[in-house]
Amino acid sequence: MRVPAILSCLLTGTLWMATGGPLAAQPAAPPAGSSAARVTAVAGQPFGVARVELPMSLTEFLVSERKIHVTDAAGRVSYPVSQDVLPTPPDEETVEPPTRGRGRRRLLQRFESALRNLSTAPQQRATGREVWFLFRGDEPFSIQLSGASNLRLQVQPQADTNRHGDMLTSWWAAYSNAAVERIVAADYPPVIETYLISMLSRRLKLPYPQAATQHLSERENELSSTLEMIGGSEKLRATVLQSAAAQVPGGRPLASLPVPPPPRWQQGPQIVVPDGIMIEETARHVPPECFYLRFGSFNNYLWFRDLSQLYGGDITDMISVRGVNDGGTQRIEEQLSMKLTDLSRLLGATVVEDQAIIGTDLFLSEGASLGVIIKSKNRFLLETSIRSERTSQQKAVPDATLKDEQIAGRTVSLLSTPDNRLRSFLAIEGDWFFVTNSRRLVERFYAVADGETSLGETLEFQLARQLMPVDREDTLFAYFSPAMLRGMVGPKYQIELRRRLHSHADISLLRLARMAAAAESQPLTAIDQLVSAGYLPLGFGLRPDGSGPLVISDPDNEGAEMIVDSQRGARGSFLPIADVDLVSVTQEEADWYQRRAEYFSENWRQIDPIMVGIGRDMRPDGVEQLKIHAEVAPLVAEKYGMLAQQLGPPTQAAIQFAPDDIVAVQAHVVSDQLGGTIPPHHLFAAIKDARPPEPEQFKGVLRTYVALRALPGYLGAWPQPGLLDRLPLGLGQGVDVEPGLTRLLGGLYRFQGGDFSVLSFQRETLAASLPEIAVAETDDQAQVRIHVGNLVGSQLEGWCNDQLHAQAAELSQAGAEFLNQLSEQLKLQEDETDQAAQWLLAGDLVCPLGGDYERIETTRGKQWVSSRWDDTTAAPLATAPADYKAPVLKWFRGLEANLTQFEDRLVVDAVIDTQHARPGPPPPRTQPPAKTIKRADF
Repeated sequence: MRVPAILSCLLTGTLWMATGGPLAAQPAAPPAGSSAARVTAVAGQPFGVARVELPMSLTEFLVSERKIHVTDAAGRVSYPVSQDVLPTPPDEETVEPPTRGRGRRRLLQRFESALRNLSTAPQQRATGREVWFLFRGDEPFSIQLSGASNLRLQVQPQADTNRHGDMLTSWWAAYSNAAVERIVAADYPPVIETYLISMLSRRLKLPYPQAATQHLSERENELSSTLEMIGGSEKLRATVLQSAAAQVPGGRPLASLPVPPPPRWQQGPQIVVPDGIMIEETARHVPPECFYLRFGSFNNYLWFRDLSQLYGGDITDMISVRGVNDGGTQRIEEQLSMKLTDLSRLLGATVVEDQAIIGTDLFLSEGASLGVIIKSKNRFLLETSIRSERTSQQKAVPDATLKDEQIAGRTVSLLSTPDNRLRSFLAIEGDWFFVTNSRRLVERFYAVADGETSLGETLEFQLARQLMPVDREDTLFAYFSPAMLRGMVGPKYQIELRRRLHSHADISLLRLARMAAAAESQPLTAIDQLVSAGYLPLGFGLRPDGSGPLVISDPDNEGAEMIVDSQRGARGSFLPIADVDLVSVTQEEADWYQRRAEYFSENWRQIDPIMVGIGRDMRPDGVEQLKIHAEVAPLVAEKYGMLAQQLGPPTQAAIQFAPDDIVAVQAHVVSDQLGGTIPPHHLFAAIKDARPPEPEQFKGVLRTYVALRALPGYLGAWPQPGLLDRLPLGLGQGVDVEPGLTRLLGGLYRFQGGDFSVLSFQRETLAASLPEIAVAETDDQAQVRIHVGNLVGSQLEGWCNDQLHAQAAELSQAGAEFLNQLSEQLKLQEDETDQAAQWLLAGDLVCPLGGDYERIETTRGKQWVSSRWDDTTAAPLATAPADYKAPVLKWFRGLEANLTQFEDRLVVDAVIDTQHARPGPPPPRTQPPAKTIKRADF
């Protein structure tokens, strides 16, 4: 870098800090009509195109990445975009779209970008800002710019047919590039951008962005999408929306081909179980193709439910941070009409002997297929209570019906609404009650009662109860049967789940089309009107099974409308997949599924059962221990790949760490390096309590090296595998510092003694830890062991809290940006955005920082912000404030976990210390008594 450039950078940095940073208040705008801005506008149909050119003053340069917002009193402005103006290079190159994800340090990145720009060659610097937008009409009008620049300007449209095409092409390049960048990098579902670039390219006969097409193709062709569908389809919604929004004329062909076959499953290992294994009676009333979540008692269910309610009603919110709350758990309670009341809480234990949740899937966000099976202590009281609640619910819901139906020769009560937000079957067989949203599950419940094979009679479940006996008295026992898991990978589930994703997309597109038409002052609401005007593609809503979006009156809001699927009902309470009859598919669906079936046939030929037991103990100090035991059995390890092959045999030998190691990990591994001459050995690592380097500091070899030097920890092996000693040129030998201790290249210290080899950048850390490191004999076998101490009051807790706060801050900014898109691109008023966001996201938009979104005047113009943001910068704080605590850190008090892979099963044992109120001083760390086998000799 040249000296003048360095001085320029220093001067710029001084001015940046003196003015309060890039978000400080801007100087007064030039008067209207100032020569500092140049406006070019060409009238046309259906839109005119305008460009505002702004010079790059120093202050404007520092905020060049900030958008400039355009508004006008008459509402004639549409689809604005702002960007930097760069000199056109001699040979223009195509710029690839950014990688997915956003930077965490936005202010610092902008500053660094500004310094880089000032230090680059003049021909590579931004020379100004430009704002593009479309408008209607040919009369003069005024516009207001806000954000990076604040100006009021006059727009004088000119009639120039030849220039209109060039202007439109330039606007589209800027607009589509900005939209694609947001689609690729978005931390929120990019439904608005996806719809707008598709709709505008179709209406204005402009090319669909190639980068968006590539992005869609890459994601749609990933075989991992099969597993994403099983685990939860939220990630796939944007991809399917892109496909639906860019639909070619003619719509989707109707299904006419037979359903393709499932994967070619192979028989698993032979299961032999002894006679006399105790099987709980509840499991003998469950169909074998169901998952099984057994609480055992009503009090266990209350514990689980109360814990969920403590963290917003969804147990996953104890750990994860989300920006959208889909309310799946609450919705299924309301759909089944099984909401817990004070009376049922009081009387439940007197009438309920055993209960379990069963079903064929857990797609709560889409509409799950599940129910609750209850063994009654007092049939009369339980039946009276349930029927009374159902009658009250039928009277309270305007369009609800309560009637009896005949299923499997029995009378079954059905409480329902046309959109399926209420869908509750009540089936009774002796002392057994089954409340479910699925007719098919009722049929299977009675089939088992009539003598068909039950879950409890399958060899896989009997093996589960041999490994995890009933007398363990788990608070929660979960079992996922092979038949249930195979069914979720089968053609019915995969194809129907994909179809309902398209249904989600169609409902969102119809909502967006109505909003876009209203934003352009076009009072169009009917599908045929919106298709004719280009807001929706030709053939919209014609799906393979003949279903489509249907507009009906909202029974809960007089005069309002809701959009539902004509066959499946309302979003979030779709008809359970178990009740869907898949009779035919299209050629595209058959090909799509066959690729997935081939993948499982070749790579995942057996589905292994999964079982989990959770117990709980309350310690005198108020810490509740959750004891988790999970098994995959019988196990076929080959399909789990290299990870399973790297583990050595189970062993009772374990590394004993220093007491002040706050995180410690060890693994017993084998290696095929050097021709397999390295015997099985323990690899172990630990860190002391400290504030680790930031994740950004581990990018690049040199930065990673510097970051590791600052991390107080060590890495070791026992017995030493000797890999370092075999490096060429003696690189692993180092320089002797004292007996047993050498200093390697790069300042890394290595200790050797007692068959140990331990590495650390800190000599002091080695000196303090080595006397404590030993090999101990434990009572259990394992290959992987993990210890995490109580983080309360530690430096590591503060670091973790800052990282989780940064993640929540990104999601909070994403939520605000989503609302900004609603306000700017679709021109929604503040009081309309909440409902619109709920429609488009199929859930409530929530600020992960715990604040409320509001639209206020900021130094960037009128913007959506969170009440938890910095008032001065209108952005999240760079570090977590004193009153912020990440959800997981509110209750986590320590972890001990082991993983053991036997030849025929995989076992995970974990003890998690939890506390749901702020504790006092952390209790001292204790280790179970162990027999010392080998100690490091320092």
